[in-house]
Amino acid sequence: MFKLCYLPFLVFSGCTAATASTLSDRDFGILTAQIQQKVAGRPAFQGSALLMRGKEVLWQYHQGRAEGQAFDQNTAFFVGSISKTLAAILVMQQVQSGAVDLQAPVKQYWPELKQPWAASVRVADLLNHSSGLVDINTQNHYGEFRYNNLNFQLLGQILTAVTKRPYAELAAQLVQQCQMHSSGFADKADKVSQGWYEEQGQLKAITGFMPVETEPSGGLIASAADIAVLPLCMQQQLNKTSLQQMTTPLVVRQHRWGEVHYGYGVQITQTAAGVEWSHGGYIPGFVSVFNYFPQHQLSLVVLENQALNPADLSRAAYYHDKLRGSVIQILSQSK
Repeated sequence: MFKLCYLPFLVFSGCTAATASTLSDRDFGILTAQIQQKVAGRPAFQGSALLMRGKEVLWQYHQGRAEGQAFDQNTAFFVGSISKTLAAILVMQQVQSGAVDLQAPVKQYWPELKQPWAASVRVADLLNHSSGLVDINTQNHYGEFRYNNLNFQLLGQILTAVTKRPYAELAAQLVQQCQMHSSGFADKADKVSQGWYEEQGQLKAITGFMPVETEPSGGLIASAADIAVLPLCMQQQLNKTSLQQMTTPLVVRQHRWGEVHYGYGVQITQTAAGVEWSHGGYIPGFVSVFNYFPQHQLSLVVLENQALNPADLSRAAYYHDKLRGSVIQILSQSK
C-alpha cells in the first residue's frame, strides 16, 4: 500500500502560490495498473517511473536490473534531451550575473565563427530553437521552431567561453547544489544502466558513450529521483525574472500531445490540470520524459532503458504518455 503524503505549503522563487493536491491510494493504483499493462506489439515497460511532490516520493514503479541490482529511484539512465533543461538553467544563471545577454548575437561570445548567421542569431534563439540552424553552415526558417541539438551544443560553447570552465564542470556544480546525486557525464558512465535499441523489431544492446560536445544537448546521465527535482532546481537557482523568462511560451511546437509551446530549454503546455513544464529525451537505448505541474508542485518522471523505433514515438513513449494523461486527469479532478 502506498503512503498518502501531505506536505506543507511551499514557496519557491518565481513559482505561483499553490496548495498541495490530494492524491489517494486509488489514484496510485491506477498508475500502477497502467504501467503494468501489456500492449500488443510493444515490449513491456522497463525502467523507472516516479511521482514526487518536492522531494517526497508519492508513487514509484521500477522494472529491470542493472549490475545485478533491481532498478530503483536512484538507478542512472541517459536522459537525452532533458539535458537541455539543465543547460538552460546554466545559461540563465549567467544571464543573471550579467555575463550573458540573451539578445546578444552568438558571434559576441564566439568571434571565431565566420558564418554570416553568427552575427544575427541571438542567444535567445538558441535557447528556444528558433535559430533556423540546420547545421553549422546552413540556416533556414529563422524565427520558427526547428528542433536541433546544435543549438544547445553552441550554448555549451558559449558557457565555456564566458566562464573559462568546461561545460561538465559547470553542470557538476549545479547538480551538486540541487542534490541530484546520480547525475553527471563521463564521471557516471560506469553507473548507467544498459540501454537497448530496436532494430527490425528486435531489441539489441547498445554500447558506447555520448561525445563531450553533446553534453549540453543530450549527454546527461541521471536517475528518476534527480530529474524529479530538476524543476525545483530551476526555481531555487533562478530569480523570479529568470524563471519567468525560461518558462514563458515563446514558439509553437507541434507535438504528439498536440500544440505545445517552447520557452528556454523547457516545454510549456496548458492542460486540464493547469500549466505543465516538460521535456522529453530520446537517444539510442533510452527514452525519457519529465512533467511538472507548478500549481500542484508535482513531478512525474518516466525513464526507460529501451528505445523503440523513433518513427513511431507514440509507441516508443506509450507508457510515458499514458501516465501523463492519467496524472493530468487526476489533478484536474482535484482542482
